[in-house]
Amino acid sequence: MEYDDHPVWALYDKLRTACLNVKYYERRLQYFETLNFYLDIALAVSAPSSASAKLPFWNTTIGNYIWISVSVIAAVVSVVKPFLALPKKIKEYEGIVSGYRMLYFDLEEIKSSVEQSQKYDKKMQFDFHKALQRERTLVGKCPEVCEKKNIKKICEDEVRNKYPSNSFYIPKE
Repeated sequence: MEYDDHPVWALYDKLRTACLNVKYYERRLQYFETLNFYLDIALAVSAPSSASAKLPFWNTTIGNYIWISVSVIAAVVSVVKPFLALPKKIKEYEGIVSGYRMLYFDLEEIKSSVEQSQKYDKKMQFDFHKALQRERTLVGKCPEVCEKKNIKKICEDEVRNKYPSNSFYIPKE
């Protein structure tokens, strides 16, 4: 059997894909959490009842213009934020990240078994197929229609560096 044709490559390719998905969706989750955080800060700072609203600086000419700008931004944020549905998106991304992490660790465990036993036996193949069944449900839960190609490219490079092709053990079966 050729080195490149060994069935264990399906496992290793899926491992790299799971790792890629973990990295990609973690970045997307972080983006939405950060966006939500800053929108909340904008609303909190501009609230008339906040401590920052009482600062004497706002009574100056420049302070007044800044306060008006902050108030306009807050008004826009307060109208737009519910339509962004960030808490819902964050929850969806948390679920997908969690699912891909579990898949990744399952595949990493099978990879470790292959390396330790120096074979890719029927039990490992069965475990791999069970992992594929779990992946099927994750694919259906993908929270986005279009992926961010620039983020995916960065994540692909990270995965290639973490798992170069020559880092995998190929059994001599």
